[in-house]
Amino acid sequence: MLDATLANQIAAGEVIERPAAVVKELVENALDAGAKRIEIDLQDGGRRLMRVRDDGCGMGREDAGLSLQRHATSKLRRKDDLFAISSYGFRGEALPSMAAVSRFALLTCEPGALEGTRIEVEGGSMVRISGAGAPAGTTVEVRDLFWNVPARRKFLKKAQTEQAQCLDAVLRLALPRPEVTFVVREGDRTLAQLHAGADVLAARAEEALGREVRNRLVPFSGGSRSIRAHGLAVSPAIEYGSGRNVWLFVNGRAIRDRSLTHAVLRAYGELMPHGRYPGALVFLEVPPAELDVNVHPAKAEVRFADAKAAWDAIYEGLTHVLARGEWMPRRQGATDAVQPGRVYALGDPVERVAEAIERYGRQMPSTWWMPPAHAPSPRETQPDLVVRPPYFRGLRYLGQLHRTYLVCEGPQGLVLVDQHAAHERVNYQRLRGAAKAPAQPLLVPQVVQLAAAAAARVLEATDMLASIGVELDSFGANSAVVKALPHALARLDEAGLGALLTDLADELAAHGRGESLDRLRDALLARAACHGSIRAHDALAPAEAQALLDALDETDYGARCAHGRPVVAEWTEAEIERRFGRDYASHAHAAPPEAV
Repeated sequence: MLDATLANQIAAGEVIERPAAVVKELVENALDAGAKRIEIDLQDGGRRLMRVRDDGCGMGREDAGLSLQRHATSKLRRKDDLFAISSYGFRGEALPSMAAVSRFALLTCEPGALEGTRIEVEGGSMVRISGAGAPAGTTVEVRDLFWNVPARRKFLKKAQTEQAQCLDAVLRLALPRPEVTFVVREGDRTLAQLHAGADVLAARAEEALGREVRNRLVPFSGGSRSIRAHGLAVSPAIEYGSGRNVWLFVNGRAIRDRSLTHAVLRAYGELMPHGRYPGALVFLEVPPAELDVNVHPAKAEVRFADAKAAWDAIYEGLTHVLARGEWMPRRQGATDAVQPGRVYALGDPVERVAEAIERYGRQMPSTWWMPPAHAPSPRETQPDLVVRPPYFRGLRYLGQLHRTYLVCEGPQGLVLVDQHAAHERVNYQRLRGAAKAPAQPLLVPQVVQLAAAAAARVLEATDMLASIGVELDSFGANSAVVKALPHALARLDEAGLGALLTDLADELAAHGRGESLDRLRDALLARAACHGSIRAHDALAPAEAQALLDALDETDYGARCAHGRPVVAEWTEAEIERRFGRDYASHAHAAPPEAV
């Protein structure tokens, strides 16, 4: 039989993976204790110290001692409670697991009590238990995490990364609890101060998703049978490179669920370009008896009695507000009717295409690569360049379709050009060519606030980002100061820079340590190329459209964008004839069309 200390160390491996897991468990305990103010102090990103102080109900000496026994909990009274859980923690594993792998101290006092209780544990062994003066509530200190399990300690990340994960854990608990004040500090520096209030969700959403969502959040609500969904949808004018910015909560508990994330993606549908993702904070309210939260060691997944109702509640709530189109930005003085399902992206396409003429107009030889049948992305192989006559500038521009596709007449028939994919391809070409050139220093360095995890990723990869012309440094908490950019991106504003860095963080997270630096650099360039490009649904004047077509002829691979999506599609005259029921061959030498 395993000794108790060893058993607790093994159990800690399931519950305590890193400092953020400790913070999560302690803050959940504070919320279950009815706290209205919770303070979290970190040192070295939590690796040296995590202290969580609350003003909740506290504990007497007997309960304080029992709290460090495995599977001792006051949150379940009888068997049936397991099937209607309304608290965060209920297994009684967290505190003994922490105490087994740290230098642990607990100070607690019940309201009105003359004396509190202090318990000290080191590596699972009780050091002392004594009376102590203390305010009402509980304070837990966890020092030197994994000091006695060095094999686990070596897997901890840099302090900045662990700090960001701790902050992210607090935000996931703070978002559904607007009635509670949360303060997070690292030493003397305040990382987050989230005041309680009735209308704080939007401010907390900025902390979670980044400042670029300010004034671009749309409340929504919906329901299906006994399940209610509500939250904030991020305007589709803001795009992300992954689904990480869809945050899901069930009865106040942050969860992961691919099906519910899919409901969000389906609701946004074609409002998002291919390969891009929306952001949203989604809160589900489910009767506790219809929810099983005891299916995952860290309680990150749940099981619904009626999973379809949960899916429908989210989908219907989101589609209702997205279809109204009230969130769509419109240019001042615009007379166009706003159509549901159309995204009029922010920015000035006239200025951007004019820049394309200046930057890309005559910088490269007129070359064209005819892709092989499988049409790989430009990063899969080195193309064989063939000098050919210009193609795109020879097209006759006819107009825009859905403010997304350039409609052209070509020598063989009808040609459609995806304006965003085309400009992204041009930007990618420019960025690749400029990667070896010095970045353009910004006249005034821009400070950008990011979500905690995104800030940690980009600040850990400053050397890699500098190699593609993005030079930045830490600016405290979850902010970065951008000092230089590639010329093609130098005109991005604060919101655009926030979106760029968030996208680059997603790309860094998606690539493993073993991936080659060249592939990672190309992937980062592909992400960067998307920013500053003309968007779907941007209106273009004929001269602007022609400038973009001309610029395409100056790339070495015009058929696909940096992400591998097609830039151009063509329908031959023969195909069009067949669609209209004409026999193309019989009319090949017939009279002109007006005489047919």
